[in-house]
Amino acid sequence: MMMLWLHLFGTDKAILAETTKILYINDSEPFIYAMRKFGRMCVAFYTFLGGYGLAKVYQRNATAKGLGISTGMKNGKRVWNLFKSYWLVMTLFILIATLLQPGRYPGNIMEVALNISALDITYNDTLWFLFPYALLTLFAQPIIKLSTVLRGTWLWIFIASAFIAKAIAYNTEITFDNLGGVVIRNLFSATELFFMFFVGALFARNSLMERCVMSIKESISHSCITRRLHLGTSTVCTAILLLLFTGRIFMGASTLIDPLFIIPMIIIYLCIERPKWLNSSLGYIGCHSTNIWFTHRYLLVLSGAAIAFFHYPIVIFAALIIICLTISHIVNTIKKVTRI
Repeated sequence: MMMLWLHLFGTDKAILAETTKILYINDSEPFIYAMRKFGRMCVAFYTFLGGYGLAKVYQRNATAKGLGISTGMKNGKRVWNLFKSYWLVMTLFILIATLLQPGRYPGNIMEVALNISALDITYNDTLWFLFPYALLTLFAQPIIKLSTVLRGTWLWIFIASAFIAKAIAYNTEITFDNLGGVVIRNLFSATELFFMFFVGALFARNSLMERCVMSIKESISHSCITRRLHLGTSTVCTAILLLLFTGRIFMGASTLIDPLFIIPMIIIYLCIERPKWLNSSLGYIGCHSTNIWFTHRYLLVLSGAAIAFFHYPIVIFAALIIICLTISHIVNTIKKVTRI
């Protein structure tokens, strides 16, 4: 949902221009545009949680050595299933786009091949991290194993090195006119994602996330004058979450500071007792999140700024989610019927 907001109002100037602005900050900067700084954290959020989740899979079955390490992660299958969904959505888009813009799509053979492999995503630029993240997923097992064996000084040296590599990759622009340049650019992108992926795996190593949540709840319970622990904790944590959210919006655009916000935000969010309807609603959207990721930009490419017809940001945002969910159900039906 952070990603959808970013691509609606943070990168698509045509839609932003047609959208009703209500609140302004920072020298008349629209609030909905300023929120792009928060939305830009979506990839780092996803990568951190991806490392954490895959590390939990890695630990799921205990081995004879008692290390809690599973060798059956099936990461190749995960990547294969991800690309099957990607290819299906891309095929549907190309069929429609070729009819609407036959001079532009599908392009030459090289362009088609690069998009199929996701090495270069000229059809959908928001999928730039698909191939780099697939690389991390393929090599997740040795990465996670490394996070379990490093200790002490060597661990901090490795973390610092990974962050430096991330900073270098972030500040390096790769221009290319051949396949080699495309490959190098994707390797740099994978290097940029590696840091948060590895930190996520570290948090899973000793269930650090759960321990932090428990510690915060206990600390707040001692300071809150209330017998209803969940109410006091939720109120305080919601206020902290809003402060972190506001702080990120008012700070610079560099993604290098994102870890300072992402990890506390996730932990504080988990401390909040959320109503069942909210959890079930987010869970429902989450089940369709991959399809939403694959389809939303195609919709904006094909329709242009037409979705700005609704004028108000929250209505435009809701309309995009509803349309994407509808298309996701269609995609899932096709997958089911064709057994893809």
